[in-house]
Amino acid sequence: MNKHIKNLFSEKFGYEADKTYFAPGRVNIIGEHTDYNGGLVMPFCIDKGIYAAVNLNNSKKINVYSENFSINGIVAIDLDDLGFKKLDNYGDYILGIIKEFENLEIKLGYGINICLSSNLPVGGGLSSSAALSELFLKIFNDEYNLKLSMMEIVNLAKAVENNFLGVSCGIMDQFVIMFGKSDNALYLNTKTLEYDLVPLDFSDFNFVLINSNTTRKLVESKYNERQRETSEILSHLQKHFAINYLADIDYKDIDKYTKYVSDKTLKKRLRHVVFENNRVKEAKKALADHDLVKLGNLLTEAHWSVSGDYEASSPLLDELVEMALNSGALGARMIGGGFGGSTLNLVLKQDFGGFIERFKVSFQKRYEKQFLYSVVCAKDGIKQID
Repeated sequence: MNKHIKNLFSEKFGYEADKTYFAPGRVNIIGEHTDYNGGLVMPFCIDKGIYAAVNLNNSKKINVYSENFSINGIVAIDLDDLGFKKLDNYGDYILGIIKEFENLEIKLGYGINICLSSNLPVGGGLSSSAALSELFLKIFNDEYNLKLSMMEIVNLAKAVENNFLGVSCGIMDQFVIMFGKSDNALYLNTKTLEYDLVPLDFSDFNFVLINSNTTRKLVESKYNERQRETSEILSHLQKHFAINYLADIDYKDIDKYTKYVSDKTLKKRLRHVVFENNRVKEAKKALADHDLVKLGNLLTEAHWSVSGDYEASSPLLDELVEMALNSGALGARMIGGGFGGSTLNLVLKQDFGGFIERFKVSFQKRYEKQFLYSVVCAKDGIKQID
C-alpha cells in the first residue's frame, strides 16, 4: 500500500510525495457506549486503515484526493477564502480542523497536497472517521511544525467531530488510534485517561470481523440521541447522588439508582452502561487468565445488552451474531456506534476453517450472496511511514 499511495500521488499531482502516513482503524473488544459516560473500554488498533502521501505546495490551497471517493475528484480548500460551509465530503474534516486551529490562533500559511487510499470500510464500525481526522491532524502537525502534543491531537480530533461534524462521540477512538501498541489492547479509563496495556495472545484464537455491509452515518443514526438520553439520566441522578458519570455507579448498586429513574426506556439505557462497564473489568481478567469461554460469554452478553437495553443494534446485526454463535464462535457482538457496521467474533484457531464454512452456508442460505470477513490483529497507532 505504501508504494501504491506514492504512485497515486505522483499520478494525481505530477510530482513525488515527500512523506507517507498511516492511520489505523480500531476494534473495541468490549465497552460499547461507555466512553462518553466516563467508563472503561478495551480497544486495539488493527492492520487496516487509511494511507496518505503528502507534499507541501506553493499555493494557498489544501488539495486532497481520495481514491475511495474518486467521484469527488480533487477537493480544494482555499486558505484565503474559508467560508466554513460544509462540503458533504472528506473536506469537512479539514474545515473542522482549521476551525479548531482558529480557536488556538494557529494559521496555515501555505498549501499542501494530500492523496488518500483506505482499505478500511466506511461505516463498518472500525472508526474510519476518527482515523481520518487524526490523520489530517498528524500531517498538519508534522508538515507545518505546529508542535502539538499527542494528547492535543487527540483532543482536537474529538473536538472536530463534536463541534463541526456534529457527532457526540467520546474519546476512545481518537485515543487508541494515537496511543495503540502492537500486540496489545488498551484498558482505558475514559474518565481519567489512564490506561494499561493488555497483551493479546492470538496463539489459539482469532478475532474475526464480519461486515454487515450496512453503512450508517453516526449523525443520521440514533447515536446522538443515546448520548442525550444518558446525559438526561445523569442530570437527574445528580440531584440525588454525588456522581460525575454514569460509569461511577457500581453494578451491585444498580437497583438503588434505577428507582430514581421513572422512564422505562431510560432505565434500560442506565442498566446497559453500568453493566457494560463491569463487563470490561471482567473481560480484562478473562484475557489475563486466557479464559476464552468466559471472554466469549462476555462478548455475547455485551451484544444483547446493547441490542435490548441500549437499542443500538439492528435486526441484521442480531442475525449475524446468532449465525456466528450457531457456527461455533465462542462469542460475538456488534462493534462501533451501532445501527450498522460489523460484528466481532471470537473463534478458536483450530476451528476457524469450520466456522467460516458453517457461517458461509447459513449466510448464503439467508441472503444468497457472499459475506465479507477479515481476521484482525493488534498493531501500532498512527505513524509516519517514511
